[in-house]
Amino acid sequence: MARSSLPLLAFCIWVTAVSAAAQESRWDVEGYGGVVAARTAGEGTRTLPVAGAPLVTSNPIFPTRQAPSWFFGDGATLLNGVNADFGRSGRIVPLDEAFAPLDSKRVAALGVRVRRRLNDRLSAEISVDAFTQPEDTTSGLDEAVESARASFRTAFIDLLATGPFSGVSVAASGTTASETRRRETAATLALNARFPPWGAFVPYLTFGGGLLTGSGSLPSASLEGHYRFSVLGEVAIDETDRVSVRYSRGASFVAVLGAGLQRNMSDRWGLRIDGRMLLGPDATRITIDASPATVRTGPSGFIESFTNPAVQFSNDPSTGRRSTLSAPALQGFEVFSGGLQTRTLVTIGVVRRF
Repeated sequence: MARSSLPLLAFCIWVTAVSAAAQESRWDVEGYGGVVAARTAGEGTRTLPVAGAPLVTSNPIFPTRQAPSWFFGDGATLLNGVNADFGRSGRIVPLDEAFAPLDSKRVAALGVRVRRRLNDRLSAEISVDAFTQPEDTTSGLDEAVESARASFRTAFIDLLATGPFSGVSVAASGTTASETRRRETAATLALNARFPPWGAFVPYLTFGGGLLTGSGSLPSASLEGHYRFSVLGEVAIDETDRVSVRYSRGASFVAVLGAGLQRNMSDRWGLRIDGRMLLGPDATRITIDASPATVRTGPSGFIESFTNPAVQFSNDPSTGRRSTLSAPALQGFEVFSGGLQTRTLVTIGVVRRF
């Protein structure tokens, strides 16, 4: 009798051990897929270079100042103001409005989450979210560059039609590398707080934080404007305006806030429907380089517009007059820094418990 009861006793011990092991499962791994359902970015901060140093002109009522470029900021303001004073219609369209956050598009996301149960309600989570395609578009950079390029020629042809100029030549070119190749990844730590079951589902909240990083390239652009003319057929003016625009983005902190539902399919398998927001600073930066250049040729001379505001052209600073396009070159000047950015991530995952 004792011997016949041994198999039954062993079976009961095995069932009890398996049941206890299932109850004591403290780890689970989730593989998931989903979509970035929404992404928003604050306006950020636009900072244009301050107006340049005043220049000597014939009279204080005809002021002008140094500018690093005609394509943006104070240089565009001066040029457009002079043409308005002359009653000319040509206006340069500055790049200023293009110094703004990049637009975004909806992309897919894949990732893995590993959790360790701490008690009946809380579990700790490590998550890696990979966005499968670049999220950014250029926010009208192509159009802005083309508008600035085309309007540069129009504005200067109108301006140079007002004076004693001959041999007028005005040209402008622009290029953009507008395709975004940057892909981003978020690595976060979080706590999950479970609540009493809701039918077959267990609701939970998620809160934590981590780091958003990326690799690849963001848009860039360059512009070059050139004009050449002679004053009274004697004084040659030859100036070039070069500008480049670069977008960049470094790593940034993100906070995680979310909620979801889990349904157990068996002792070891489950499904999760999860929605979470990644909130943090937009690390997007836009920098510009500007390098004005003047060809020095003889005979030396200068000419000014005698307007308010005024522009001035000179082929030799030793005359005591400098061109308006004579400010020191800009290198890596930051014209835009991002504000607050949010991503809303919606995923469906398969959970395996251990």
